[in-house]
Amino acid sequence: MVLRLCGEVQHPVTLIQTLASWGPGLRKSHEIVTRLVAGERVPVLLANAPEPVEVISTLARLGVAVNVPHPPAAVDVKAIRAKLGLSQKEFAARFCFDVGSVQNWEQGRYIPDPPTRILLKVIEQHPEAVEDVLG
Repeated sequence: MVLRLCGEVQHPVTLIQTLASWGPGLRKSHEIVTRLVAGERVPVLLANAPEPVEVISTLARLGVAVNVPHPPAAVDVKAIRAKLGLSQKEFAARFCFDVGSVQNWEQGRYIPDPPTRILLKVIEQHPEAVEDVLG
């Protein structure tokens, strides 16, 4: 989950105690709230939290919004590649993929794993960012 402030924290002690009861402990929960107040988005693991719906509603009452990130369910690799005007070999070479994997994804034999789907979506929307990172 990723937390962000959506207004002012009216009851910071209650927020800290609530987070602490869900797993991070008091010190870590205090750090989370401090970061939220500073305007950060804070990723958290709440190992002892109740159902997500309850977490979201409880934190909303305390002035905190919750985002539960999900990787895209599907990615059209062929469309991404075509949009960039690259052959399978060029696409694979430019973004450090195995050409066989690109072929398998495009032909539907395999579905990219969640981190790869995220990377492919970044390539689709901001290929220059990935190219900058890769050098």
